[in-house]
Amino acid sequence: MKVSRFVRSSVWVLVGCAVAALSASCNIQALNNLTAPSTDFGVSGQLVPRAIQVGFVNNTNARAIFTFGAYDQLDQETLPTNFSQLRLEANSSSAQIAQPCRRTFSVGGAELIRLINENENNPSIVVSDPRALVQGVNFSTAPLGDPLEAEPTEGTSLGREVLLGVDFTCSRTSPEQITGS
Repeated sequence: MKVSRFVRSSVWVLVGCAVAALSASCNIQALNNLTAPSTDFGVSGQLVPRAIQVGFVNNTNARAIFTFGAYDQLDQETLPTNFSQLRLEANSSSAQIAQPCRRTFSVGGAELIRLINENENNPSIVVSDPRALVQGVNFSTAPLGDPLEAEPTEGTSLGREVLLGVDFTCSRTSPEQITGS
């Protein structure tokens, strides 16, 4: 089958335009985030969500109060299911906590807090510590039981968002692993 010169050149023009459009609106971090796998094939061949393990270290002299979780920033109907809230005492660390592998993992990020507040009536959104539902991280030295125990008596820290494929991976590095790193 012969393809006309016009068709061939038109295809190359379209490919060139697509590449130019993608390169103008897409950087390597965005491409890595879009293409990084967040699911895996299970034993039965079905797609199963991957998980990540997170842990927190508070090396300050104040209690850290914050909310953390994962969501897909590209999904307009995303819910930050399995988010957690933590009050981590001064100079201590948390156990490792499993989180679903999603495109974004956030500690006190504005978008995470917005998604939780916006979907508070959804049965899968359970806020266990309303005073920890803050943007960023609050640091407090007020005694436990004090009305200011979750308030930023010692200051605050900005929230942090990290991206799958850029800052962390959900890929297994050996067949024995069940979570990413």
